[in-house]
Amino acid sequence: MNDSAQSILLLGDKGQLGSQLQLLFNSALVNSEEVKGAALIKGSDRQFDIGDRDSALAILNEVSPSVIINAAAYTAVDQAEQEREQAFRVNADGPATLAQWCSDNSATLIHISTDYVFAGDKPLYQGYSEDDTVAPVSVYGQSKLAGEQNIQSAMQQNYAILRTAWLYGAQGKNFLKTMLKLVCEKPGQTFKVVDDQYGSPTSTLALATQIIKLLDTRDVNGGLQGIYHATSAGHCSWYQFACEFFALMQIEHNLVPCSSDEYPTPASRPANSILLNSRFADLGIDSFIPWQDDLAQFVAEYGDQLLTTVQKN
Repeated sequence: MNDSAQSILLLGDKGQLGSQLQLLFNSALVNSEEVKGAALIKGSDRQFDIGDRDSALAILNEVSPSVIINAAAYTAVDQAEQEREQAFRVNADGPATLAQWCSDNSATLIHISTDYVFAGDKPLYQGYSEDDTVAPVSVYGQSKLAGEQNIQSAMQQNYAILRTAWLYGAQGKNFLKTMLKLVCEKPGQTFKVVDDQYGSPTSTLALATQIIKLLDTRDVNGGLQGIYHATSAGHCSWYQFACEFFALMQIEHNLVPCSSDEYPTPASRPANSILLNSRFADLGIDSFIPWQDDLAQFVAEYGDQLLTTVQKN
């Protein structure tokens, strides 16, 4: 690998997190000259299929990145119950390929994982730390945990596994955009929203900012190694999250709370998805703010854009 030519390979660049990361790479949030001067390579430009080992290795050997950010994943939680092989191909086998190549080529890997690796049965409102026992209750969660384990088996250093939760952004599909579309298309109608599952809503801007900070400081405190929780501070239910969003958007809505039993899904969801950013806090590099402030900043920046998109569709 040519150490003089720093490059960052971004996988999942068309998704909600990847598209946000692209916007930040040339912003003032990037402090280190190494990151500022790095060439950003988008996986989609080369039709990078993370689950195709031979094809992935061929591209990796061609572009020889110094850093890989893996924001690509199979995220159809319910569909994964019927498509286990596909979920594991992308979420488990793909990270294994990336990790082995990074280990062999002294590259850094930043991989995005999920709160779904936990059972979610911890008493409310206790949060999960990075050292808590994992026990996924869905195929999606099992596939993401296998990806984490594959990375840790292949790499001894220069890697960070970032578990996030309840992610939302201006691009891609997410809970807020789904709710906005429903309320705008059927004003006055009552919608039930689950009120017994708790988590820490996190914007793609907040997570992307933390990733950039991680890149800026990756050689500090002994370098990157292991698992880091990465969510906005505090917690709420899906119902509370939706109500706060519509209040900030100043949109009338008729939402009523309901239990998970009233809204059954093929895949089980953790009742408690609250994550604690313990390791970032210990290192003094936790850039996350309370989820309410994060959401307010998101609405101020993207609220009009979201409304325009809904009205066009």
